[in-house]
Amino acid sequence: MDTGIFEDFVVLCSELNFSAAASRRNMTQPAFSRRIKTLEEWIGTPLFQRTSRSVVLTPAGRALLPRAGSMLRDLKQAREEALEVAGKSAKSLTIASTHVLSFTFVPRWMVQTADPATFGAISLISDSYAECEALLLRGEAPFLVCHAHPTATTKLSSRHFLSTRIGEDRLVPLTQPGPGQLPRWTVSRDTPGEPTPYLAYAPQSGLGRILEAEWRKEDQRPNLKAIFHSHLAATLKEVAKEGQGIAWVPLSLAEADLAAEKLVLAGTAEFEVPVEIRLFRPATRLGRQAERFWEIACTQAGV
Repeated sequence: MDTGIFEDFVVLCSELNFSAAASRRNMTQPAFSRRIKTLEEWIGTPLFQRTSRSVVLTPAGRALLPRAGSMLRDLKQAREEALEVAGKSAKSLTIASTHVLSFTFVPRWMVQTADPATFGAISLISDSYAECEALLLRGEAPFLVCHAHPTATTKLSSRHFLSTRIGEDRLVPLTQPGPGQLPRWTVSRDTPGEPTPYLAYAPQSGLGRILEAEWRKEDQRPNLKAIFHSHLAATLKEVAKEGQGIAWVPLSLAEADLAAEKLVLAGTAEFEVPVEIRLFRPATRLGRQAERFWEIACTQAGV
């Protein structure tokens, strides 16, 4: 069995779109579809339910996903351990981070945590939450730094992954200031009239998942109408500065614009969502360098 076919499976689980998954795997959609069909035939049951509009995991697919990810991570770790024993592994460390944290939190945190003399070359992969999550699931990065919230769904189950809190942040509703520095748009719940223009996160965004989960939990979704989507918090922030609507942006990203009065809060504290910044890793043992890095991160976090 070609182990790459399991990487195809994990990518499709992340994208839930054959065309997007095939593009990420650098192959045509028909070729990609044939590989997924081969895996389903080998397993002996469908792993995805396909319709003209959607792709969803079957119960068998959901059961296979953590096992497939674990297998891929174990294979990569076995190779790294063999190279370490042979004295052929170079000092290096790979960390995946969501876009927004790679611009704000991670650079400062890395200076405190990853001494180049100890860990050698540091490779930081900055991408959407969905892609970073997939990198961790496939074993292509041993660590992930992202925003997290107890109510948000994730494929990083506590059975297969460990995490530690390394910081905190808040998602705050922001808009362009109007006359007298009053907000051009304000957020409200259950208010009659036209909904407020909402600058929303795309589905691959982890921050979008957090917001939706929080609003579902409280069953008090603000009166909003999405008029623009992006998986980048920085993009939503810039569109909010142009007066197009309200965006929920990490405070760590918006502090300078708030101080310069280019943005103002569009609602009271009840509309803010506290979030953690967490470091994730596989539960299985990593290489010496990675385990040392985890120890330092946990010590600094007070764990």
